[in-house]
Amino acid sequence: MGPDNVALELYTLREQTREDFPGALRAVAEAGYKAVEFAGYGKHTPQELRSLLDDLGIKAISAHVPYQRFEQEFDKVIEELHTLGCEYAVVPYTSEELRNSPEAVKRLAETFNRWGERCATEGLRFGYHNHAFEFEPLGEETMYDLLAAQTDPAFVDLQIDVYWVMYAGLDPIELIRRHSGRVPTLHAKEMSNKPDRSDTTVGDGITPWPQLIAAANASGTQWLIVEQEDDPANAYRDIKRSLENLRNLISMSLGS
Repeated sequence: MGPDNVALELYTLREQTREDFPGALRAVAEAGYKAVEFAGYGKHTPQELRSLLDDLGIKAISAHVPYQRFEQEFDKVIEELHTLGCEYAVVPYTSEELRNSPEAVKRLAETFNRWGERCATEGLRFGYHNHAFEFEPLGEETMYDLLAAQTDPAFVDLQIDVYWVMYAGLDPIELIRRHSGRVPTLHAKEMSNKPDRSDTTVGDGITPWPQLIAAANASGTQWLIVEQEDDPANAYRDIKRSLENLRNLISMSLGS
């Protein structure tokens, strides 16, 4: 994983893409990004977006796809991801009824294993993205531990969001190491030093990036994906700073 292996989660620009998706993608390219992760397509078709991406020299590495879309229109989802050129298909969230007991998590894991195997036959990797609630107690364990233990690493990846891990009071470095080989993409989201623990630009908060990047590299992570949810009014400014800071941090970790 080198300095060019940094993508942008387009949810960061949710307001901008809602108003002008092509303009937002052009701004992403101007900021220096060569890759993105989608979180919806706005009013555009995947074909339209792929054409624009190609013109801008941007690769779509991944997409966040709601659980319900996988459940109801799996084949269409796969077709869209192939059109965009994605390598990874990620469920970004699960509703409470799918995870409110160990038995529910077992059923969820079985579903993810099926979907992951189907994705594998289509040349895609399937994964799950965490928030903080997965680390709350569920019986004698946590939902995250149960899900990780009951999903097949051959078919189900774990897209660790370091901000939410820290928000839950855990160490993202330890979590990355524990699941080495299962974290090909990682959400590089920065926690600020403010009392509300809001997120901020990468490198300007309290996340231990040098150690975290080293752990990610040792664990086989291929992509760091910048995401920021707060301060959308300054999102274009912030995505550029996050990219510059993260590239510098990666370069330093490689000793270059």
